[in-house]
Amino acid sequence: MKKFILQLFIALFVFTGVVLAQSYPLRTIEEIQYQHPDSLIANGDDQEMNNPFFGDTVRVQGVVMVRPVVDPKTDRRRVFAAGNRWMIYMVDPNGNQYEFFDGIIPIQHDTTGVNQNTFFDLVDTADVVEFTVVVEEFFTTTQGALLLNPVTPVSIVGNLGTRPAPIEIDISEFDDQGTSNVLAEKYEGMYVIVRNAISSDRDLGNGTFRLNDGQGNSILMYDQSGFFTLRAHRLTGITDYQPPVDGSNITFIRGFIQTHSDLGIRIAPAYPGDIVIGAAAPAISNIRRDASEVFNIQAVEISSTIFDFDGSVEEAKVFYKIDNGSFLEVLMMQDVLDTTKFTATIPGFVTDSSLVQYYIWSTDNDGNESTLPSNPNNAEFFYLVLNRGVTIQDVQYNPFGTDASGYNGYRVNLTGTITADTSDFPGTGVTAFQIMMQNGEGPWSGIRIGTRGTSSDSVVAFQKGDNVTFNGYIWDDDGTPTFNVTRIDSVRNIVINSTGNALPDYMDLETSVIGLGGLGEVEKEQWESVLIRYNKLLVTDENADGPPSNFGEMLVDDGTGDTRVELEDGNHSYHNLSDPLRTFYIMTGSTFEALSGVMYYSFGNYKLVPRNDDDFVGFTTDVTQTEEIPTEYSLSQNYPNPFNPSTTIQYSLPEAGDVTFRIYNLLGQEVKTVFNNVSQSAGTHKVVISASELPSGIYFYSFRVNNFVQVKKMILMK
Repeated sequence: MKKFILQLFIALFVFTGVVLAQSYPLRTIEEIQYQHPDSLIANGDDQEMNNPFFGDTVRVQGVVMVRPVVDPKTDRRRVFAAGNRWMIYMVDPNGNQYEFFDGIIPIQHDTTGVNQNTFFDLVDTADVVEFTVVVEEFFTTTQGALLLNPVTPVSIVGNLGTRPAPIEIDISEFDDQGTSNVLAEKYEGMYVIVRNAISSDRDLGNGTFRLNDGQGNSILMYDQSGFFTLRAHRLTGITDYQPPVDGSNITFIRGFIQTHSDLGIRIAPAYPGDIVIGAAAPAISNIRRDASEVFNIQAVEISSTIFDFDGSVEEAKVFYKIDNGSFLEVLMMQDVLDTTKFTATIPGFVTDSSLVQYYIWSTDNDGNESTLPSNPNNAEFFYLVLNRGVTIQDVQYNPFGTDASGYNGYRVNLTGTITADTSDFPGTGVTAFQIMMQNGEGPWSGIRIGTRGTSSDSVVAFQKGDNVTFNGYIWDDDGTPTFNVTRIDSVRNIVINSTGNALPDYMDLETSVIGLGGLGEVEKEQWESVLIRYNKLLVTDENADGPPSNFGEMLVDDGTGDTRVELEDGNHSYHNLSDPLRTFYIMTGSTFEALSGVMYYSFGNYKLVPRNDDDFVGFTTDVTQTEEIPTEYSLSQNYPNPFNPSTTIQYSLPEAGDVTFRIYNLLGQEVKTVFNNVSQSAGTHKVVISASELPSGIYFYSFRVNNFVQVKKMILMK
């Protein structure tokens, strides 16, 4: 019946005048996925370097392993989360050219309007289906994006009755003592089963956990399926999933393998029954202390919910230590009425700025033990003992490298100066709504302000230079909307202490300090939400994620190493083709005298986010990579002219030299330095000048290099 419906839909599709795609070559999943071991070892999973089909449009056939939606008629929620996209896993059970390399992800990026005529949502488990796709990469997971120009329907070739069985595999195939095995690329997209593992790192924010083999190897359970998540895409009403408590015996888990350049190799179960848990240790959750701010000699009561799935809780303790001393223990008492609630008190002591770290341990009637966090050395729960009020630095401070705030989930009073407002991040189109504040300068001094709650209009009205005090809720989770970035949200009791204050100075960093990856690493995390600046930069890759993907991020290097700069969020004129309506295209090989902005974290990387045009200083790019070297020095008239607020100036160097570029007003006063003795190569260059901070008027720009000096006039008209 379904085949008949599909045939009818396709006939109507053609009849309406939409032209079906041309015939593209038929390729096997193995042909698309295969990468030679030597190439993987040399290049990693870099599809652009390793795969001859990268970016090609091809036809590919395979067996559907999971539906794109729960039920196309009665429940159109997506089984696997991919935003508003449809996606599935598909395997080729008949692949025999290579060992493995038989899985892939077909995905449809746009599921609105006429694009629903692909009929992708109608495919079912065990269907043999042909897709027309463009081969692409999401981080390091290969996928086939359905061809939508023109819209190309799927073709159901047959049905196997049941999906192929999973491949038996050991965790050591993916991980070697914490190092991902690049040769495990052959399992990407495939359906596998892992047996006899121990769970750890239970995350009650998203539902993930790690599977351990007892030999130091592990793999992450990924909560992509709505049946196995605690996030917004949870299939509420048809799943009761909770992640197993740390230390549980996992009889088996079956699912699909994903590789990710930042998060490593992951296994994603699909349907209920894909995780079977054996004997369970006590489940520990809802750890709370009775005071958000802790002062000298103040005792702190710690409470937690503890219960046992298959027995009873025998004993529970709080282990704590002060300033990295030895752990001390306090027995927890069970509540008489609510037998899942346990409490204990950490005694107060006289000190200032001491750090108290703690965790909870429990055992059941069968001797199964658990702790939260699963590794007590991974500090997740801690507080500072102070003889003063809490500052932004206190909220952000984490010396453990675990990206957790000691005040996460508590309300505190904070004071700071607004460093980014809605003029920088207006929250329209592709931009994110961001408001930042700092308390002075230096590490740990910045924090993001959320706009939830009854005072949201007042928060939106904050302006740069406002010094404010308010009470708010500290929120730092790894899912949306915080993305591991600490924020203070649901604010109240707002007091604007003063306005028009000078902003904190930028903190000058080398690009290698932030680098790539490294969630929670103290050297990087301490700069989160702080104004920072990189100097004398080369754009080493205008598109850090592609092609074909382009998320508006580029790689820059000051000579010490690459790091990311995000271009989509700020209200400025620069782009890397992700938002081509902006004025200035930053190409690979472009340079900057300086780039400034707010430090942010998302999707596996810390990244600088410039706020406005003033955060871009001394932008230059070669007009062409193929032109001949100029024979003489020259300085062109700026364009446009008059301008507001940015203009471009082109100049030529017949030989390398140190360039100085300055702006003067009619009185001859220097009002802006664009370059100051910056070394540049021979060739034709252009520089973009932003004058948003200057009033309307006539200005002169002075160009000096080697023994050549020239001055021209320009008009700023606001």
